Amino acid sequence: MKNFFKVVLFVVGFLSLFTFIANQIPQQASLPPSIENFNPSQIKSKDDLARIGQKIFYGKGQCALCHSIGHSATARCPNLQGAGGKLTREFIYESVTQPQAYTYMDYTYSPPKFFPARMPVINKPPIDLDPNELLSVISFIQSQGGEVTVEPSEIVVGDSAASLGRAGDPAAGQKTFARMNCAKCHSADLLRAKLANKDEGMIRLAILDANAGIKTDPKPVHKGFDQALSVRDFNDLTAYLAGLKTAAAAP
Repeated sequence: MKNFFKVVLFVVGFLSLFTFIANQIPQQASLPPSIENFNPSQIKSKDDLARIGQKIFYGKGQCALCHSIGHSATARCPNLQGAGGKLTREFIYESVTQPQAYTYMDYTYSPPKFFPARMPVINKPPIDLDPNELLSVISFIQSQGGEVTVEPSEIVVGDSAASLGRAGDPAAGQKTFARMNCAKCHSADLLRAKLANKDEGMIRLAILDANAGIKTDPKPVHKGFDQALSVRDFNDLTAYLAGLKTAAAAP
């Protein structure tokens, strides 16, 4: 019986000591990553854009769940180290908004294998990045071995950011097309052919960046469009150009 009590006392003493030591270890709550608040007023340079894009890449965008920056044995999608020096802005935009338009394969295997993860569209639910966040992620990817071409002036400030998603008026957009003297370089007939495979997001990008893939002139110039067009003008012009695409697709 004495041995029984000795064993009980030993166990109680050991557990008490273990509990005491465990409580001396600093405790840290396991919390989900904080949401990065995008404040356009703090964007002063391309480096600022890339830094915000990096936080979104590892946070809200959930990109790092599958992609790596550098070799990783656990990566389920392409390694993006050096991607900025290999991919155009247009291609990066298409890859994140229409990820199934081009199928990547893992050439570390012979024969090559498909990557196991199927990438979601990051500007639609559940990730649902807004246009500003999308531009910042593109900036971060471009910064991986390449030159950041997204300008801070492309970031939409205040209530205008929410207005980007509002439908435009094609008739008003045709007037904007004329007012901005777009026909000097772009004829409507030629644009219909160029717009055949472009979604509205790509049209928006091309309005701001003349080198984004909808080129009908060897040296197109859109400098200052981001300042000259209001959000309403921008939406209207997009709607007009999208209408040309629809007309071209009609039998």
